[in-house]
Amino acid sequence: MFRSKNIDMTKGPIFQSIIAYSLPLIFSGVLQIFFNAADLAIVGNFAGENATIATAAVGATGAFIALIVNTVMGLSAGVNVTLARSIGAGDDDKTSKIVHTAMLVSLISGILVGILGFSISPLAMKITKCPQESLSRAILYLRIYFAGCPAIFVYNFGSAILRTKGDTKRPLNFLLIAGIINVILNLIFVTVFEMDAGGVALATTISQCVAAFLTVRCLMFQNDATRYNIRQSKIYKTEFLSIVRYGLPSGLTNAMYCFANIQIQSAINGFGPSAVAGNSAVSSLEGFIMSIYSAMNASAIAFIGQNIGAGNKQRIKKVMFYCIIISIASSIIMGYAIYFIGEPLYKIYVPKDAEAIRIAVLKGQILLTTYFMLALSQILGAISQAFGYAMSITTISVIGIFGLRTVWMNTVFPYFNNPPLCDAALKSIYWCFPASWVLIAIGNGLVLIFAYSRYLKKGLVK
Repeated sequence: MFRSKNIDMTKGPIFQSIIAYSLPLIFSGVLQIFFNAADLAIVGNFAGENATIATAAVGATGAFIALIVNTVMGLSAGVNVTLARSIGAGDDDKTSKIVHTAMLVSLISGILVGILGFSISPLAMKITKCPQESLSRAILYLRIYFAGCPAIFVYNFGSAILRTKGDTKRPLNFLLIAGIINVILNLIFVTVFEMDAGGVALATTISQCVAAFLTVRCLMFQNDATRYNIRQSKIYKTEFLSIVRYGLPSGLTNAMYCFANIQIQSAINGFGPSAVAGNSAVSSLEGFIMSIYSAMNASAIAFIGQNIGAGNKQRIKKVMFYCIIISIASSIIMGYAIYFIGEPLYKIYVPKDAEAIRIAVLKGQILLTTYFMLALSQILGAISQAFGYAMSITTISVIGIFGLRTVWMNTVFPYFNNPPLCDAALKSIYWCFPASWVLIAIGNGLVLIFAYSRYLKKGLVK
């Protein structure tokens, strides 16, 4: 286990501090992906003759679950921005109000989203054209997963508080404990009780509750302004509006990605269970790359936010440079490494389905070699968000993701889908991703140039 030690983001060596801050975040992301991958791998290897169908059921829910999880992560970024600035400025009263507002908002939001998600799960799977053989399992998986939404929200908002103050290690410890529980329960529910998709969903929900409990308990024993007292839970209007102002655009941005991906997932689902299973295998491996650039995004927001509060312009410039370089370089290295290894990795998820592996190889050839463009677009957006330009980033994402991908799926995909459900059609779907990443990277880059030059000249942030 890692020992907790808060990192001073406004003083000392920058590169070493970013690495020290981001490594636990990367490990946390890798653990989350690993445990999600365990869901697919355990179902794919131990669900017997229904392995492909059960794997497709779990995979078919991916886009819809991502809609919830990524939106939550976006909203929690509002906590990062507001809290980083208050900590950097040394405003303990505001810091305390942000903490208590964030935790109560997370619980209420989690309950509401859980009820909504549970209710619309059947409709969601029909809209995404889940393969009929996997439909009942997918609905069950979703409903059990959404029952854990309050825990998902509480953990993400709570860990955002700890990470913003410089403590990235304890959230990692909590995730590690919860993840081990998840894997053990996966094996018990699938192999002993033969619950396949429903079993891994139940294991995930239980482990999320454990992570949320440990996070809240940790916040209750802090010895500074971030200490959380349940009895003092209250939504403070000014702090709430600040969190919404910075978090809602980020949440909407992530939601746009997911709405567009739901349309794409629907098209892929039409290719049958093998296509869904193969697609899910690559998506799971992509998550390991995502964990690195996501850590850089969080690092950029926290470090830049605190240094804006402290008025350290020179440190901000160096933070930007290091975060961009690390994001791009790590995505290239990881993407090509997974691409070259390829088939042996895909067989971990779908060992018994040659068609699923073939489709996974096809997807990997396109996405894994271009993933660095996504990392670039994301880090440019995160830095702009730290300067307060979250709404501008949201607008660009709406155009680049929801707009371009919607148009693409209604023009380019039908053109190549002749004959129906052919490899050319699948390739056209996958090329939609890098095309949108390039467009967003250009837009986010222009916003950052404007935001940073304005800050240097006038010292202004939104």
